[in-house]
Amino acid sequence: MKNKEKRIIVIIPARNESKFLGHTLDALKKQTLIPYRIILVNDGSTDDTSDIARKFNVEVFDIDDRGFRATGQPSLANVINKGLENIQDNECQYVMILGADHIIPVDYISKIVTIMEKNNLLVIASGVIKGESQRDTSPRGSGRIIKYDYWKKLGLRYPSWYGFESYIVYKALVDSYQVKVVRDAIGWSQRPTGKTTNYKSYGKAMRALGYHPLYLLGRIILTLKHNPKGAFKMILGYSDLSIKKYDIASDVNKLQFIEIKRKIISKFRFKLG
Repeated sequence: MKNKEKRIIVIIPARNESKFLGHTLDALKKQTLIPYRIILVNDGSTDDTSDIARKFNVEVFDIDDRGFRATGQPSLANVINKGLENIQDNECQYVMILGADHIIPVDYISKIVTIMEKNNLLVIASGVIKGESQRDTSPRGSGRIIKYDYWKKLGLRYPSWYGFESYIVYKALVDSYQVKVVRDAIGWSQRPTGKTTNYKSYGKAMRALGYHPLYLLGRIILTLKHNPKGAFKMILGYSDLSIKKYDIASDVNKLQFIEIKRKIISKFRFKLG
């Protein structure tokens, strides 16, 4: 496929990101596969986030100031959806969601798209962030590239609920598609990694997605090691019985149970060997 046919549109949700945005956009503009469009959704910023974006000739769509950051909340889905609403029908082949503080290497987009082009079933992929766990098997939210045709089937929008970023990944797996983490596509965050995690919302997301109890326990144990308060908030969030579950919750539970069995069998075989 020729480069002109590999059109990728990048959507950046941003609120008061003037400290980081310029560096992020500079790296984005230097990609070997240049984005067809870059859309910044200005989430009620009170600084010069919009002005910086326009200096880079980025399209800016403004949202009224709600008075707080959407990070970790279902409202972030609405911010991203504002950008998705401004994509014309069949205008691109790929959509990338990028955090305003996320710097990607020059070959990030081309490397991931090249892999996705070779596999019709691979619909969601991302790289990794330096300093984060290299063992994660789920494409991260920022830096995630999604095939347009698949997202269009889902209405070209995130569900406005807890766990919306994970929902589309699990939905793809339930639909018998594939997702991938490209481990040699390594970017970095200008913020200390993990500092902005909303653990209570994370717990609510796990309930909404129907996480298997053993899978949930594993997440809590991993969080306990570096943030005991965060683990407690995660449990509180998961314990919220008012959280409505997604339509794929039972399927997510089954997928996670299969993954748990696979890991147990793999470790057992390793010990025997």
